[in-house]
Amino acid sequence: MPKELLPAYVVVPAEIIDQHLASASGAYVKVLLAVLRKNSLDPKALTALVGQPESDVREALSYWVNAGALPAPKNTEIPALPAQAAKQAQPTKQALPVRLTPAQVADRVEKNEQLRFILNTSEGIYGRPLTDTERRGLVYFYEELELPADVIVMAVDFCITNGKLHFNYLQKLCAGWAEQEINTHALAEEYIKNQTQRWTNEALVQKAFGIENRGLTADNRRCISTWFYTYGFNIEMITLAYERTVDKIGKVSFPYINKILQSWHENHITTPEEVLERDQPPKAAFKNPGNGRGASYDVADFEHQGFTLPPDSLP
Repeated sequence: MPKELLPAYVVVPAEIIDQHLASASGAYVKVLLAVLRKNSLDPKALTALVGQPESDVREALSYWVNAGALPAPKNTEIPALPAQAAKQAQPTKQALPVRLTPAQVADRVEKNEQLRFILNTSEGIYGRPLTDTERRGLVYFYEELELPADVIVMAVDFCITNGKLHFNYLQKLCAGWAEQEINTHALAEEYIKNQTQRWTNEALVQKAFGIENRGLTADNRRCISTWFYTYGFNIEMITLAYERTVDKIGKVSFPYINKILQSWHENHITTPEEVLERDQPPKAAFKNPGNGRGASYDVADFEHQGFTLPPDSLP
């Protein structure tokens, strides 16, 4: 084979595969492979290779740096992970106990009615026989994570119902529930309700903003959560802020939209009617036109924050 046709290889340390393959997200793994391929920790260079927003690349680099898999970059600022995420990044014990053979799993299931309930019900939810890995994992959730049988079944049903078919998602979900002590039917039900509502809110925003060709970044999701849960806005108000952003700067900008909604929240503006009322010029403006329109958000403040408006867009 000619030398120029020889394939290039990227070597991944076995330790990373053993300790992180089950817990790291697909996006994190993509960034790690890009780092190994480019031999670089520069987020901008990696962004072009993985096709992910720079904020997601930085988050992934933080994960691997905190996990000790990558050295801390000297010339590029990588923010530290939050305490909980940093804890998750640290190597943990095997998520699926390989010491159990299929025969040992079968013996445990035969002797334990709760395990039989978990596996039989899960097979019904999956609509097929479970793999050895899935059977061993479900035993692990019950014996090692000490989650009740009904909570495990709820987790399985939640994943399958929402299209999270990869077993790694179920594994992360159950590990998270154990960490957060979501270990009763009521607590699991509350989590599922809240998570389902978050996904619904995110889908509403994506539809309103016309976001079809990409997913949401972690920063996008944090903004959406703030709009709905901290500011208490509905999709109508969020859409109005989006429309005003596009009118002003000609594109979708989550930070700009957030500044508008933050301003409305601080000024106790909660309905479109109140926005329109606030936008009306005060009576004094007819005597002194230089007073401005009295908009429901401060354009000058936006420019101070780094949002430059086109000259012809000023009110």
